Amino acid sequence: MSRQTSPVIHAVAPTSLESWFGHFVDLGPQDRIVFTGEDHHVDVAPLLGAIGRTPRATVVFHSSHTTLGRDQLLAFRLRELGHRAECQSRLCASLGSDKILMKEFFDRYRLVSPPWARAGEPLPAAGPDTPVVIKDRHGTQSVGTRLARAGECDLAPNEMSELYVDGIEYSVLIYRDEHGTATFPPVWKGATSPDLVPPWQRLRLCPSPALGGTWERKLRAVGKRLADLAEAHGYLEVEFLLTRSGEAHLLEINPRVSGTMRLAAMATQLPIFSLHARPELRDHLCAARFSGEVPYSGDPITDADGEVFATSRLTVAGESPDEVRAKLRELGAEPRALPRAS
Repeated sequence: MSRQTSPVIHAVAPTSLESWFGHFVDLGPQDRIVFTGEDHHVDVAPLLGAIGRTPRATVVFHSSHTTLGRDQLLAFRLRELGHRAECQSRLCASLGSDKILMKEFFDRYRLVSPPWARAGEPLPAAGPDTPVVIKDRHGTQSVGTRLARAGECDLAPNEMSELYVDGIEYSVLIYRDEHGTATFPPVWKGATSPDLVPPWQRLRLCPSPALGGTWERKLRAVGKRLADLAEAHGYLEVEFLLTRSGEAHLLEINPRVSGTMRLAAMATQLPIFSLHARPELRDHLCAARFSGEVPYSGDPITDADGEVFATSRLTVAGESPDEVRAKLRELGAEPRALPRAS
């Protein structure tokens, strides 16, 4: 296993990771974890305190949606002080922070995604009764998202509309740096519905027994191309919609810590937060287990040996989808039917 010789400081923004981050990272004797929180204020002091008197350390930023810009500023300051900083690229962060810039990017490179429009513009191929999804251009986790009819939606300046499309949602997690690109097994997130139930409130499974090898290779390949075009550095979650007519639509990209990372980590059994120090872990990474998760509101659970973790979602792993479903039921969750193998 390849490791960096300088100390590594993991700067972790999402507070939801505090209970489980340490179980999915390889730490050396001098390595440290600093939970930076999600405030917009730029404060490099906690990171310098963790670095101590080390002349040159590597700081790996694990950003949330709200800290992508802040962490870039912190990384810039650390580099000025002679340290190495692993942080998302400016281009990729800007695309993940602004859905209109993201859709323009998809259009520029002819990446297939649902038709869309800005405020004051007609939505292409939409009649007055066509259902459309209204999104906040800077929103995340479906905040501000709603369904409307094309002839009735009145967009605010900070909103965009997108044609509603039926299909099955998947996510592909990508890791990219100067050593190459790694793609993780696609995560099955279930069917879309006019209720607009967000994926994090549904059953999710990795890998999906319903996704054939041809589609898996295609989703991984599109995800890799998108990461290259966006100059991603670090993690990028690419969200897809597979339609009933056999088309793959890009929905969004998330260039930060995403909700599917724990699923991917448990399915591959890899230290997902240490890939910067594992250049041999590139190309298409394979699943060693099945993992699944459902929404959760009970007490937190951290059981690495039992392959059970619970925060706002209950995530488990097992040898088969049936074992995953049985574990979820034992813990009081009732997953709906898992997809059948194709």
